[in-house]
Amino acid sequence: MTSRKGGLSVRAQLARQLQMKILSGELAPGQRLPSVRALARRLKLHANTVSAAFTDLRREGLVEQRPGSGVYVRRTGPRSVAEADALDEMIRQALWTAFERGYSGAAIRGAVLRWLRAAPPDRVVVVDAQLDLAELVAHEAQRALDVRAEAASLADVEGEPGRLAGALALTLPQYAEAVRRAARGSAVEVVRLEPCDAAHEAIRALPAGSVVLAVAHSAAVLPYASVLARGLRGDELLVEPRLLAQATAWKRLAPVADLVLADALAAPVVRRARPKRLCEVSLLLPPAVARLKDVLGVVVPAPE
Repeated sequence: MTSRKGGLSVRAQLARQLQMKILSGELAPGQRLPSVRALARRLKLHANTVSAAFTDLRREGLVEQRPGSGVYVRRTGPRSVAEADALDEMIRQALWTAFERGYSGAAIRGAVLRWLRAAPPDRVVVVDAQLDLAELVAHEAQRALDVRAEAASLADVEGEPGRLAGALALTLPQYAEAVRRAARGSAVEVVRLEPCDAAHEAIRALPAGSVVLAVAHSAAVLPYASVLARGLRGDELLVEPRLLAQATAWKRLAPVADLVLADALAAPVVRRARPKRLCEVSLLLPPAVARLKDVLGVVVPAPE
């Protein structure tokens, strides 16, 4: 393969010959080169000479060193899904990544076939550690997205993973990993809950010394009212948080409070108490709703 005669060093000759094999396609993109020791033995060269030739090829961007794996012919174009622009290239990169991580061809084909049999999610399942909060978000999601929505606790889906099959699971950031583990391939979308702009505006408009009654279906929502009022007005307002289930407590306050904040499940009930001013607080903001509408148009893998 190489000769010590002529104007080029053995190192340069080896690098040039490997370069020609790569450029001609004889050594394909992604193909692993022989190890330094193996190639040195085959060509009866010193290992340092082969190593130096590999270094020259790396400098030219023709090969890449993968720690613990060896030297590979570098693939041209995007090297990851994040770098790909075209849809076909994204898919190719995803399949190649699965292969490089040790999945067999049969396993990859099986997964692809499951996706080809897929359909858009048939429902939304809101998952939270507290079922009452999941019920509230599910109510908002069903109303905003015009899709069937149901609530489940984190314990529910961990004990019955098949419950999420064919669904789009919605959860908060702190539970995302646990839900993904339980979902076994189902689509999972992370949402962040924030009080709507209407609640901000209503609190800003109140005169100092006003009384704000907050009524919520979920105990997890009640701190939002106090935090929001304090963040916007400091100590100027008196906030009285009450659970919807504590009917005696909030019904007494509702007619005299300057403002009543109520979540989507509490508002219809509180309205019957004839408050002076009622502001229904949504937690799924318009950008989150728009994102979910887009996600619902994407397929999810068919159950195995």
